[in-house]
Amino acid sequence: MSLRIIIFVLFAALGGAAITVQAGLNAQVARTLGHPLWGTLVSLTVSVLSILPMLILFRAGPPTLSGIGETPWWIWIGGALGALFITVALIAAPELGAVVFISAVVMGQIIVSLLLDQFAIAGFPSRPVTLLRIAGAALVVIGVLISAWAAHAANQAKATAPETTQQS
Repeated sequence: MSLRIIIFVLFAALGGAAITVQAGLNAQVARTLGHPLWGTLVSLTVSVLSILPMLILFRAGPPTLSGIGETPWWIWIGGALGALFITVALIAAPELGAVVFISAVVMGQIIVSLLLDQFAIAGFPSRPVTLLRIAGAALVVIGVLISAWAAHAANQAKATAPETTQQS
């Protein structure tokens, strides 16, 4: 494996770590503000405010607008999908816990990724689905089921455990 690939894998892992922490922090913001959609709005506003200095720092010129008329309408829904993810994370992460939530996110990503690769959708090059890729996806699904079952069993045990009182 090349150093370039290793760097990109580590970079992707860093992004994955960030969305795990983001889910927990945004859920706290949502609880503080009283509704998941307010948490989503705050998260996206902070995202915009965070990217503005980076545009200046990296000297990104103005956007190229000449090709906008020729682009398909659906390429513009990425932001809406980001808002959907943030809102789902705000609602589901506190209920599922970090491990089950993120494993379910990865499961959804892998299943859709197989389709995106197979049919070259959303700008991805065609990479045929193989038996090994399906087996890998199945292992992820099994991992999610095991993690969810273990979390549920732990919650059940905790709920049925007798209260212990401390004696001074």
